[in-house]
Amino acid sequence: MRIKGINTGKLGRISGNNVSGPGASASTDSVRQGGGASRRTPKDDVALSDGARVLRQAGEAAHEAPEIRMEMVQPIKEALAAGKYSVSSLDVADKMLRQVLMERKHSL
Repeated sequence: MRIKGINTGKLGRISGNNVSGPGASASTDSVRQGGGASRRTPKDDVALSDGARVLRQAGEAAHEAPEIRMEMVQPIKEALAAGKYSVSSLDVADKMLRQVLMERKHSL
């Protein structure tokens, strides 16, 4: 969908607490008008809430974290290789049922 009358080339990007792009530089504090006179223009400020900052930091941490946590996998691999890893069938069944019930609850 195209909206007429909007020049998207002048839009900037908002990232964290910084605004970048055309219109975000220090030189935009004043605007040249006829005769070379300049006047101050109001600046747009963006403030993120604490919740938004925490959410952004969590997203960044998740993005940087390895997909497989080897410190969790290695002890299980060693126990399996030694034949010492056992899982209770009741625990497996319990978790499977809980998962089915949660999925059903969210689909209603």
